[in-house]
Amino acid sequence: MRYRDTGEYETISNLVSLVDFDENYPLESFDCGIEDYNNFLLHDAKKYIELGISAVQLLIDNESNAVLGYIAMLTDSFYLDSEEKNQLELDVPFNSVPALKVGKLATHKDRNEFHYGCYLLELSLGYAQNLLEEGIACRFLTVDTDIEFREDTPSYYEMYGFVRNLHKNQKRKNVVSMRYDIFS
Repeated sequence: MRYRDTGEYETISNLVSLVDFDENYPLESFDCGIEDYNNFLLHDAKKYIELGISAVQLLIDNESNAVLGYIAMLTDSFYLDSEEKNQLELDVPFNSVPALKVGKLATHKDRNEFHYGCYLLELSLGYAQNLLEEGIACRFLTVDTDIEFREDTPSYYEMYGFVRNLHKNQKRKNVVSMRYDIFS
């Protein structure tokens, strides 16, 4: 992942904490610039957690307790077509493979002194690797990049090593399905 060897993540880790979703943080002051993502944090995150649909973690500034970002994660599997399986040398008799999905990721629009979004992606990679260490199969990080609000969102993830899934059976038109091979 990008910025891994720059020392930035170590700097960030000294300034922030990643905590489980908690309504006692100033959620209403979070603004990523996309109302849908702000509303998810304020109105949907708690419900999704309670229903076992998603886990949500907040990136909190240690000094001010401000919410700098959040990431929602859930388990996933996705389809690889024959061409993709061959490229990855996955000689298995099935097309669905296990993954950890980044369901939503957002950072505060006015707090850009560091690459907080990439830091959150790096932490999600750590979660995927922890699953493997615990004996739970997980080969990929996946994300359905939301292009409804920003058409260039896939290029953001491509900068961090994600590739577009080739399969043609996507049903949602406002997303581009992408993956990151944690074995790479």
